[in-house]
Amino acid sequence: MIPLLMVHGWAFDSSFWDPMRERLTDFPIRCIDLGFSGRADRPIPRRPLVVAHSMGLAWALANVPRPWAGLLAVNAFPSFTRTPSFVDGVSPRVVERMRARFDDDPRGVTAEFLVRCGVPQADLSGLRAKPLGEALDWLASCDERVALAELDCPVRALAGTADVIVPQSMSRAVFARHELVLLERAGHLLPLTHPDWVEAHLRDFAERVAPGLALEEP
Repeated sequence: MIPLLMVHGWAFDSSFWDPMRERLTDFPIRCIDLGFSGRADRPIPRRPLVVAHSMGLAWALANVPRPWAGLLAVNAFPSFTRTPSFVDGVSPRVVERMRARFDDDPRGVTAEFLVRCGVPQADLSGLRAKPLGEALDWLASCDERVALAELDCPVRALAGTADVIVPQSMSRAVFARHELVLLERAGHLLPLTHPDWVEAHLRDFAERVAPGLALEEP
């Protein structure tokens, strides 16, 4: 079976992928954990099919060695904030407001962000402010668009038309040269809110990336 490498986004941890892992028991899966809630596990298989959510795509492009077998980007982006060369990014003020308050109230800033994502009551008891704050600083300036353009593997992107974190216009601009599939009225947490839909796309994409191999018995 083709190995899957799953990378979560800002404010989450590797448990974000639990609904997908429950559905994909026939695949070898490793989940990067960026250490925002007490974990920091980053095992990386050789030539994986990368499945990245939100900021996890930018992180993977910056940190996961090539080659990749493929990329399934979910509610994801290689660059977030608007610049003169990236007019479809989110206003820098969005991240600046979060950064201005984060040192004094990391739990409150994180909770507000998760509510916007669609998680009204998150367990933040294990929150680690230092790596979360460092990732927020990086989010303000990261730009891995060139790395995305240089990927030598198939790319499919999944996004929701009602995503308030990654607007549809950003997804269309970022993945203009790639396959983009939009789900009507869906938000920023497709692996949690629509896991069966994401699973179907992942299985179809894995078969496209490695015909036959993706269907072998483990």
